[in-house]
Amino acid sequence: MVRSCAYRVIRPGSTTRENTLTNCSPEPANRYLQTTRLFGLAVCAPLLLALALPVAVSIAQRPEPGFSVHRLEVVAVHAGGPAQRAGIQIGDRVISVNDTELVDMVVYHAATADLVAFEPIRYGIDRGGTRHVMTVLPHGPDQPTMIRNYCLWTIGLAFLSIGWWVQLRRNDPVARGFFGLCFVFAFFLLDIPDLPNLGYTWGKEVARLLAQSLMPAFFLRFFLMFPGRRPGSPAGGVRASRWLLLPGGVLFAVTLAVMLSNPGATGSDVETVLELATLVYMLSYFLAGLYFFGRRTVRRDRPIQRTKMLVVLAGLVVGLLPFLLGMMLAQAVPDRLAGPAQFLSLSLILVPSSFALAIMRYGALDRAFVVRAGLVYAILTLLVLMGYLLAVAVLGNVLSTIFRVSTQPVLLVVVAVSSLAILPLRRTVQDWVDDTFYPARRVHREKLTRLGTVLSELLETDEVVAALRSNLVRLFRPHHLFILLCEKPDGPLLPTLPPKDPADGTPHIDELDAQGDLAKLLVHRSRPLHNEEIGDMLLDGGCDPAALEWLERHDLQLLVPLVSGRRLVGLCAFGPKIGGALYSQEDLAGLRSVAMHAASVLENRRLHQDSLRRQRLETELEVARGIQSSLLPTTPLVTRELAISGHNVACRGVGGDYYDYFLREDGRLALTIADVAGKGIPAALLMTSLCTAFRREAEGRLEPAHIAVKLNAALGTRIAPGRFVCFFCAVWDPSNGMLRYCNAGMDPPVLFRPGAAWQHRLRKGGPVLGAVEDHAYREGALTLEPGDRLFLHTDGMTDQRNEEGEFYDEDRLFASVTANLDHPPARVLGEVFAGVQRFGSGGEGDDMTAMLLEIKDLKK
Repeated sequence: MVRSCAYRVIRPGSTTRENTLTNCSPEPANRYLQTTRLFGLAVCAPLLLALALPVAVSIAQRPEPGFSVHRLEVVAVHAGGPAQRAGIQIGDRVISVNDTELVDMVVYHAATADLVAFEPIRYGIDRGGTRHVMTVLPHGPDQPTMIRNYCLWTIGLAFLSIGWWVQLRRNDPVARGFFGLCFVFAFFLLDIPDLPNLGYTWGKEVARLLAQSLMPAFFLRFFLMFPGRRPGSPAGGVRASRWLLLPGGVLFAVTLAVMLSNPGATGSDVETVLELATLVYMLSYFLAGLYFFGRRTVRRDRPIQRTKMLVVLAGLVVGLLPFLLGMMLAQAVPDRLAGPAQFLSLSLILVPSSFALAIMRYGALDRAFVVRAGLVYAILTLLVLMGYLLAVAVLGNVLSTIFRVSTQPVLLVVVAVSSLAILPLRRTVQDWVDDTFYPARRVHREKLTRLGTVLSELLETDEVVAALRSNLVRLFRPHHLFILLCEKPDGPLLPTLPPKDPADGTPHIDELDAQGDLAKLLVHRSRPLHNEEIGDMLLDGGCDPAALEWLERHDLQLLVPLVSGRRLVGLCAFGPKIGGALYSQEDLAGLRSVAMHAASVLENRRLHQDSLRRQRLETELEVARGIQSSLLPTTPLVTRELAISGHNVACRGVGGDYYDYFLREDGRLALTIADVAGKGIPAALLMTSLCTAFRREAEGRLEPAHIAVKLNAALGTRIAPGRFVCFFCAVWDPSNGMLRYCNAGMDPPVLFRPGAAWQHRLRKGGPVLGAVEDHAYREGALTLEPGDRLFLHTDGMTDQRNEEGEFYDEDRLFASVTANLDHPPARVLGEVFAGVQRFGSGGEGDDMTAMLLEIKDLKK
């Protein structure tokens, strides 16, 4: 189902626009995309690397005949090389190699792949229709050639590594397109070695043809997606862009068919047409890609995207200019500068690096960041060149002059040491550049470090928030800054200052739903996010117009989440900077560090406050427990005629169970037991009201049914909806043994009579108190004789469970009472409660209360 929602987006320096987002739901998981991504990471890239490793070894050992061939025609002859000495000229056609007849370039590569020794090679040459056999004695590669090949191999490895890393870290169309582009460039630069096997060579040629055919489509498709999906673009646009691969696929299929149908034909009209079509196809795709790149670069309504495009442009310029300069130097003065100039081609690494930086770095890429990185890599390149000149030009010449040894091992050592030392050397150069050219950066970091120390020393949350706000305003100069905190795990993010009247000019901010899409996005990313980036992410993850409207309403440019343990503790919401500058990568790095520290401090302060509140609550509960205990009888009541005792265990310190007994002025015994619905403090408060009301009514010589009516009326005006009270009360007259009672929903008390085979249950009464207004409760009566025992209990006794989930039911309870009836009531209750707690492994699931009345004699 397609959902559509409208929102307004404000970008700095632009007017308000209305955008309608269609298909705001996230792009569904695609098994094909997941499979191809895994195949590229785990199969294609490792396989290409494994095939390219032998090339690094063979660069210094490869025999060089001194000429180049294209379509079996000699296109270049190296001056003074073996081919020139043998008489080979430009325009000659190679028809055989060591008696192997050549049909096409595939056979040529297979025939020359086996030439790994420095032995004479016989080439069959067709010159003007005349066949000649020329013997070429190859030599080892010269130093400029080795340097060039090593540099190209290193650049290819860099393309492959950077593309693999980006694809590993991000799983989206941009990362996949970048990996495909890097893989194609690496395929050509790493120069997979040939083998004398014709099938292998054919496979390599087909792979090269396929890569060459698809490279323009990868190029254009990547620039259509880079650096991310645009607001308003449908998710299906990514899938639709696959059609761009169709022309390249058609050209590949036609070219392959021509190669297979007539392998020996060269220079035919069909090949000419295919070359022209391929040229038009490549130029049109490359120009279209550059057009889209330039159009996005000049856009001003998306400043963060614009900074990324400018970084890529800077990477292209800085990466290509040294490479072109090295080629010019090598051509101008090949004798002196050909070797060192080849090192300048290493600057090409900046091309994929700048793209990777724009893809992986979130937020604005400021000019200072790019200039600083450019300085670092320029100094690194200079140091590599100086190391080369010192090691090869000086040490190599000394070794070759005095000891007459080759300088090739020295060159290999320089390449290996440069690869190993580049990372620690970069860190050293980075620190030196920062201290020398950017001292304010170091001072800024020191201030942020001191801020973390200051926050750790503050005890109150308000003090932490105030210090955080004042320092962030001073360090980052936002037009306005809001700090919101989440006081409860499921509660909203509330502003730390109360909303102000808009008339006084003080900005205010509304609360933010901590369970909304924006809050979830902040927790998931756990880093500072620009408003532009948030809009794009919400577009990809599901439209949230309320969050986008919240960002717009308060003119927010940067959100810094305070996350501790995957919980959103708070949020720092920054308005635009004073002066209009964007928040830089240095700002984001500093804010991320401060946010991690501040979130930890605020969470600790919250936990400390919760601990204090729990301590106060425990103290208050202890006081309440004492007060509640004072409302219950503390000792058994024993006379000549009776003995009665009760016991109560609250599962939360205080509870809703209640019992009471006392002798009225008329000499009769009044007793009650009750169970208020619920547990803890609410039930205890209602129990206190019940206790007061029962004492007042029972001492007034009312009968049990009248007491129940009075209590039902009294509780009906103060009891909350959904609450009720199970209640039982009775009055026993020792002069005649008559017990009058009323049961309002209580578990029926049980009469145990010596020698009787039955147990009498006291059920008469009515519904629970508070359920039915103005109900007329009934009254029951029975005569108790000496030796009778009346057992009363709440449902907490029978609801106790063991580890297997079994209930301590009435059978177990009454069996325990029966087994101990020979003892006084207090001891009977002690044994019964001990048995219940043993059954439940010491835990209480509900309040438990029981009473036992023993009739000893009647008044004479």
